[in-house]
Amino acid sequence: MARILFSALSSRRGGGLTYIRNIVGAFPAAPGNHLAILSARPIEGLPEREDIEWVRAPAWTVKPITRFLFGALYFRFFWPRRREFDAVYFAGGSIEMHLPPGAKIVVAFRNMLPFDLRERRRYGLGWIRLRNWLLRFVQGSSFRRADLVIFISDYAKAVIDKAVPRRRGRSAVIPHGVTRTPGRLDAGLAARLPERFVLYLSIIDAYKAQVEAVEAWALVKREGGIAERLVLAGPEYPPYARKVRAAIARHGLEDEVILLGAVRHDQVFDLADRATLNLFLSSCENCPNILLELMRAGRPVLVSSYQPMPELGGPGLDYVDPYEVPALAAAVRRLVADPARLHELGVAAAERSRLYSWEKAGAATWAAIIALADEASNSARPAARTVVA
Repeated sequence: MARILFSALSSRRGGGLTYIRNIVGAFPAAPGNHLAILSARPIEGLPEREDIEWVRAPAWTVKPITRFLFGALYFRFFWPRRREFDAVYFAGGSIEMHLPPGAKIVVAFRNMLPFDLRERRRYGLGWIRLRNWLLRFVQGSSFRRADLVIFISDYAKAVIDKAVPRRRGRSAVIPHGVTRTPGRLDAGLAARLPERFVLYLSIIDAYKAQVEAVEAWALVKREGGIAERLVLAGPEYPPYARKVRAAIARHGLEDEVILLGAVRHDQVFDLADRATLNLFLSSCENCPNILLELMRAGRPVLVSSYQPMPELGGPGLDYVDPYEVPALAAAVRRLVADPARLHELGVAAAERSRLYSWEKAGAATWAAIIALADEASNSARPAARTVVA
């Protein structure tokens, strides 16, 4: 019997929601097991089951600042459900509420940026950099207090073992899973695609190296001889997106580089299938969903050499330092001109992706959490009376 609260207060889009839907869908049905999902808004795609419920949080919990300023007071004194759970799972990485007495604490580490000083500096002075600096301390404290920290790559665990070495609880490494989605690309987006293209599908952000991708593309086109154009697809962090557009204009690539915009998650496989070559050039990740999805697509992918990408992709993929622009350009040119190697990369990516399933990730996650919850539940029961004859 395990009564578990899943805090989804900090998960509002993208990979966070994908994780919630898949992990919740794997919650084991068993007598006495119950899962409550805490969020300010309903989460689409959750299973309709009697043992899984949505618990509405106040609207102000959507904002991180108000959540941390008022959450401790509200959840400690005014929330009527505060004593009903054996374990609380904070999938966002921070303990965001006062816990039920005796409840076990489970925290997932899914955001590498607060613990990477080099990557934080890419944002310059401003709110994003300050926010990640503050999260470094908040999440570090959460990891120390947690009874269980769930890591999603060995690399992530190594980073926290060094940054937060004194943790009272146990650890588990459970990578994300991946499932192919069947959606077809919207007709409007499909009409904007060239006949042949190299695709970089990811949020356009400071640690994703799209500026370097554009600069490498300028070198590729300068040499000539390839028909492909470069497509950058994904939502945009505006200050960095302006730098990407400036690089496009600086190199006169307005007709060669297409900014496609955001693509719905269910359509990413159809888009990746259409590309001659896929790129994933991020330098700050934990266990990126999009890389696993590109691998599951079975299409060739050129990947950043920064960890944890080699850990996840294995020895069969091609890797490159995304900030070494000449090397990146040379790798793209070499692969686009080599259909045999492109085929090998697609096969290797698809084979490696079989290691990652949401069924395995979900089963391992709930097994670890329910074991903790059972400990809390057992310790809360009255001791059995001993009768002496």
